[in-house]
Amino acid sequence: MFVVDGDNLELRFNMNKIKTVETMHKVSMMSELSQSQGILSFSLLEALFTVGLYNTTKETTIAGKKAQDIFESLLKEEGYGNINAAVVGKLQEDLGFLFR
Repeated sequence: MFVVDGDNLELRFNMNKIKTVETMHKVSMMSELSQSQGILSFSLLEALFTVGLYNTTKETTIAGKKAQDIFESLLKEEGYGNINAAVVGKLQEDLGFLFR
């Protein structure tokens, strides 16, 4: 999905990660996606990206400040629309039952 400093990174989502983001931001992710027609707020996009970030080269999750730094860097390189599309697309892939 993304290559940063020679490492392959992807997003991985599960129910626990979604619950964590919803608790932190006090929002329903599905409600936000529905109301915004799939365009996430900046804070929700960053939260989802950072909790879902995974290094497939090293087989480790990336968390905290490092995940935020990667988000900011990729946002500048790829643009908001592309990052949003990657997050929403991966949510649909990993948690497709939420979108039925």
